[in-house]
Amino acid sequence: MSRRVQKLLYRIQLAHLTKGLNDETARALRVNATFQVVMFFLPTLLVPVIIFTEPKETHLTSFISYFLLVIPLGIARFLLYRGKFTLSAVITLLTSNFHILCLTYFQADDPAPLGFLLFSIIPFIMIPRKNRYIRIFFVSLSSSLFLGSMFYYRVMGGEGLYGPPKWVVPADYLMPPLVMVVFFFILLINQFVKAVNQAEDKLIAENHKSESLLLNILPVDVARELKQNGVSKPKHFRSATVCFTDFEGFTKIAETLSPTELVEELDRCFSYFDSLMERHNLEKLKTIGDSYMFVGGIPKPNKTHAIDCVLAALEIQAFMNQMKEIKEGQGFPYWQLRLGIHSGELIAGVIGDKKFAYDVWSDTVNTASRCESSGMTGKINISAETYALVKDFFQCEYRGEIPAKHKGQIQMYFVEGLLPELQREGHPKIPNQEFINRYKTLADKS
Repeated sequence: MSRRVQKLLYRIQLAHLTKGLNDETARALRVNATFQVVMFFLPTLLVPVIIFTEPKETHLTSFISYFLLVIPLGIARFLLYRGKFTLSAVITLLTSNFHILCLTYFQADDPAPLGFLLFSIIPFIMIPRKNRYIRIFFVSLSSSLFLGSMFYYRVMGGEGLYGPPKWVVPADYLMPPLVMVVFFFILLINQFVKAVNQAEDKLIAENHKSESLLLNILPVDVARELKQNGVSKPKHFRSATVCFTDFEGFTKIAETLSPTELVEELDRCFSYFDSLMERHNLEKLKTIGDSYMFVGGIPKPNKTHAIDCVLAALEIQAFMNQMKEIKEGQGFPYWQLRLGIHSGELIAGVIGDKKFAYDVWSDTVNTASRCESSGMTGKINISAETYALVKDFFQCEYRGEIPAKHKGQIQMYFVEGLLPELQREGHPKIPNQEFINRYKTLADKS
């Protein structure tokens, strides 16, 4: 198909109006738009035929019925642009049925009643299922008008406005077969459209499942880019914050648990960590055994990534302390957690072509890991780079220069909590309005 033909079809079907619509509604819109064009051009092309071949006494009624068709069709077309899809379809079908009814009555021999048969199936694809009563109405209307016209001319021997039929032969016996034909015709089309809708519903359901799985693996923006382009290019981030958590004494306690109990215990902790990610605008990257890694400031850069990570870390710390109290009270062994945080530049992107993984690379990641391993049980250990980004929000204890494997000496701090002036009165772990105001000011700079 040539580009010109494609562009013409695109304009006729108003395909640009279907963006954001589901498949059924988009198809209904395209059918409606195409039907309007057909119903406009067919009678328009017949105007010269009417003038030169039809008796003069028929011209007035023919032109009246023509204008009573094209004017409402223009209104219906305008309604499509305004987003009134159902109202547009109703006007289009009403006008078209009325036009065919006029032709049927004006000329007894006109084959126009066959148009009613077409109009009895058009509603199945022009009107979505959600408007089923409107669909039933127009299917019933068109089929009734077809059978009514056949009954009027073939059984009653009726005459048209301009005289009796010349070619239509009265035949009483035709009505029962016609009723059966119309009934099975409509039933067949209904079953066909129903099967198409069911197939589309299954495809949509499977697509939602696939998207849900993809979004569990990749960030929304990255998943969208991957779907649209087939690839997602790695991106450089000038400033982001990486956090690692690791359970202290995991191996020893794991030996006392069954595999099922071990997985359930980890799932309970990691599920809670997951719940914090969206709330604090963070991105969970992966779990490696008992280690949990998340990052702030990707895939959308922001100025608050370090604060977001520390806030999440404080909530994780509080959760683990609560778990410790419960387990300790019951006489069960408990896990304790180390958290390490570092800020710096990194590269983020998707690796793999079958099993996708969103990951980050840079020395920042290695340093964050060293902050975790160089920390203390139950403490949030941050680097000097992270401290510089959060010092106006959290009170921290300077540890000095701490040796880190393969990294030499690193200045580190323990996060103690919110600054006193940023704590809600009576609730030292909850930020007050001043904290929120500072945070918003910083976020607006992003």
